[in-house]
Amino acid sequence: MWWCSFIKIIYLRILLLLVLIGCSDGYLNIFISPSQVMKLMGLEAELYYVREGIVNAYAMGFVVPVPANIADLEFTWQSLAGYPLSYSMDLDYDVVGLQGGNAEAVALLRPRVNVSAKGEVPTTLEVFRIRIPCSGLISAEIPITLRINVTAPLGTRNNDTTLILKRNKICLKGVVAPPSNDSVRLKAGPFVTGTGAIYVAATCAFALILVICSVISALYIRNSKIRVQESQKTLPYCSYSAAGTGGLTGSSVLVRVDQRPGSANSGSYATIADLEPLYARPCGSRASYYAASHITHVSQSTDPCDKARALAIPKSAICCRSLIQEGTFGRVYKGLLNVAGREQEVIIKTVTEVASSYQASLLVVEGSQLAGLIHGNIAALVAACLDTPCPLLVYASTSNELNLKTYLTDGLHHPVTRDLVNVSVQVSRAGAFLHGRGLLHRDIATRNCLIEPANFRVRLADAALARDLFPQDYHCLGDNENRPIRWMALESLEHNQYSTATDVWSFGVFLWELATMGQQPYVEVDPFEMTICLRDGYRLVQPRPCPDELFAVMAVCWLGIARDRPTMPQLLAYLQEFYDALGGFI
Repeated sequence: MWWCSFIKIIYLRILLLLVLIGCSDGYLNIFISPSQVMKLMGLEAELYYVREGIVNAYAMGFVVPVPANIADLEFTWQSLAGYPLSYSMDLDYDVVGLQGGNAEAVALLRPRVNVSAKGEVPTTLEVFRIRIPCSGLISAEIPITLRINVTAPLGTRNNDTTLILKRNKICLKGVVAPPSNDSVRLKAGPFVTGTGAIYVAATCAFALILVICSVISALYIRNSKIRVQESQKTLPYCSYSAAGTGGLTGSSVLVRVDQRPGSANSGSYATIADLEPLYARPCGSRASYYAASHITHVSQSTDPCDKARALAIPKSAICCRSLIQEGTFGRVYKGLLNVAGREQEVIIKTVTEVASSYQASLLVVEGSQLAGLIHGNIAALVAACLDTPCPLLVYASTSNELNLKTYLTDGLHHPVTRDLVNVSVQVSRAGAFLHGRGLLHRDIATRNCLIEPANFRVRLADAALARDLFPQDYHCLGDNENRPIRWMALESLEHNQYSTATDVWSFGVFLWELATMGQQPYVEVDPFEMTICLRDGYRLVQPRPCPDELFAVMAVCWLGIARDRPTMPQLLAYLQEFYDALGGFI
């Protein structure tokens, strides 16, 4: 009923507001300006710590890594009380030096701030800057904490507001700080008025880095020798539009997640319990969805090609009509299949004459993965011709069906948020179907899906020829095996372990692809560094625009401990609820 859908919408929104925004009165604004965000992320957005007096507790836990070549941090603040508000400020940091405490070999030089330790928050928007220069003598990562206490306005019952902003300053040997602007040391002093406060102009201030960009991320992973064990949840607060999607204007960015207590390498920042209230139905029960558990042992045929042989047909029954994709040794055609006088439109995968016997056999093995399955959201093998050096694999299709990654990246289509959530529902339904039969996909990604743009019907396909057709998505790490490194779970990269939980991880990256209209995940990270990157707790940042509800699903898919991730049925339950809730806005 309509009122049930309305209740679900309100229920979801209230939960998310409680989780993502810690509400307390602050009587001020403090944020990082759009120009600073644009310099790093290419986004027209602001990162607010306090907005219209409301403290964003979730963003307060955002530990910002500051690369070695960035020495100046910039903040904008403003009193909303109608008059300046008194503040006190202090800056804590660790002194990291060589053994023996050689004072001349510290990693971080003394920080400087261009405002007094005590003063008043101005009534107009003004900027204050902090300089945290590296010495360039040794490599280290130094936690820095800026505490700002703002006195509550007179005549109110509210307590003073205390803000704690955390940074991880990365210093590398041989990388020294760029020239600085004049500033004053942060030290105790008398309160000063808004007109008497010290604000030293800086014409060449360097941008505050909110997340690690590509070159600095790789440099840090390779060179930083000191790891700080304590880190915080790192999801920046940002607004979004539920009416449209559109990708990031810049590259993807990484954020660092907290390490779960007792599991130093888990890289988790949520648990399934955090998501479960979101997909629990207020107007009914979906207990059956929660009964599924992760499968670590899957059924395997003695010969993977047996399924293809069971579907063998003569070559004369297959007609290749138009070439739709081509790689170095693989081709995909639209064509016709004629069996018993009945024609149907199909997609045909094959290899060229220059392909090796190994490449031909790999086509058959991977194409047999989903053979014999009947499901509306799975593109299963329906026929095969193996009596040729160039095997032909046949899949049922329609005339207007497209590869999903091609659809997202061609710039011709503009699906709205509800359409993309619809796509995620269908792929999670296919994944739940596979897992319910003890089968793993191992390569859930937009490149392995087909879509009918007219009605947004999506089908999950096998990965046959994907390495050849989308070579940028696969990498060989010295073991002569091309793998989808950027879609793989940590345990798959470290120990070659696969389970339904690793499929869930890949599904989370698939959701990120949808939200960014097919952008490349972890584009800043060298494939050889992906394992270290994930082990150290780095994950993809929330795209913009992307609903918080959808990013919450991505977040739990990337939990470091496999058993903490949701199952495909649980994901299906939540995504279906979210899709239904979005329908209430139409």
